Amino acid sequence: MKNQTEITKAFNVIKQAMVDDQPEVQGSYAHSWHCNIAMAVYDATSDDISAEAALTIGNEAATMFMKRCFDVDTK
Repeated sequence: MKNQTEITKAFNVIKQAMVDDQPEVQGSYAHSWHCNIAMAVYDATSDDISAEAALTIGNEAATMFMKRCFDVDTK
């Protein structure tokens, strides 16, 4: 259980850093995470969809991840 406690502490530190740095603002710590997640999803999408659709999917996925994992809104 010690590892779980350390992981929880680490996530709480990251979450607080994101909250303190205004996650809704472009260029913030949370926004940089959002962009990296969104681009990873974008890069992994099929060539069968448009770049605009891939970008939309990537941003939606990143927004959901950031809310679920860190409870921050990066829309």
